[in-house]
Amino acid sequence: MSSKIGCALVTGASSGIGEDFARELAARGYDLILSARRRDRLEALKEELTASFPIKIEVLVADLSEPTGAQQLFDQIELLSSPVKLLVNNAGLGLFGAFKSQSLLDLQSMIQVNLTSLTTLTRLFADQMSRAGGGYILNVASFSAIQPTPDYAVYSGTKAFVLAFSQALNHGLYQRKVRVCALCPGFFESEFFAGSGQRPSFIVKMIMLNRRSVARAGIVGVLRGRTLVVPGVFYKCLNLMLRFTPRSLATALADFGVKH
Repeated sequence: MSSKIGCALVTGASSGIGEDFARELAARGYDLILSARRRDRLEALKEELTASFPIKIEVLVADLSEPTGAQQLFDQIELLSSPVKLLVNNAGLGLFGAFKSQSLLDLQSMIQVNLTSLTTLTRLFADQMSRAGGGYILNVASFSAIQPTPDYAVYSGTKAFVLAFSQALNHGLYQRKVRVCALCPGFFESEFFAGSGQRPSFIVKMIMLNRRSVARAGIVGVLRGRTLVVPGVFYKCLNLMLRFTPRSLATALADFGVKH
C-alpha cells in the first residue's frame, strides 16, 4: 500500500533525531525512504514503523562522507520510481575541541557530510520537485549557525552555510512551489555528543530540548512554508537577545556555556 500524501526521504535515519523525523512523517502518512550507514538499525526502525502505520518503507545504505555518496543515493532512489515529496537533510557530523588539534581527515569528512553532500542532495531533489510541481526540503542546521561556539568552529561554519543557503534557496525556488526550511535547534539528547567528543556541561544539560519536539517543530515548520525554525522558548528568546549583543561577547558566553 502506498501513501496518497507522497514519499519522504530522511538521511541519517539510523539514530537520534533521524528516527524521530521518520516517526513524525510516518504518523502523518508519508511513505518513507530511510538512509544511513547502518542497515541493521534502519531495518529495525522500518519494522517498528510498518507495524504501526500502513505505509511503504525503503531502506537504502549510503555513506554521505564519501564524495560520490549523495549522487549514488539519488541514483538508487531514482530506480525506486518513488518521487520524493519531502526531503529531510538530517545526516551530519560534529567535532568538539580545539581546531588545531582536529585531524584534517575528520574535518574534511564533516564538511563533506554537512555541506557538500547536503548541497548535492538539495540540488538534485529540488530539480526533481520543480518538475513534479513542488515539494519540501528541510535542512537540519543548528543554533550554532546563529551563534558559533569556538570548540565547534568548523561545525558552526558548516551549519552557518546551511542556514544561509536554505534562506536564499527558499526565496529562489518559491515560484517553483518548492519550500526550503532551515531547522536550527539548540542542544538535545542524542548520540551527537559521543560522536563529537563533547561531554555535556551543567549549563548544556539545563537547556536541553526534547528531541521528538525538535523533529516535530521542523516538520511542521517546513510544511507551513517557514524559512527558519528555532525550537524552544529559551532558544527563541536567546536568538532575539543575540541581535543586540556584541558578537565577541556572545561568542565568549557560548564558549563558557559549553564548558561549565
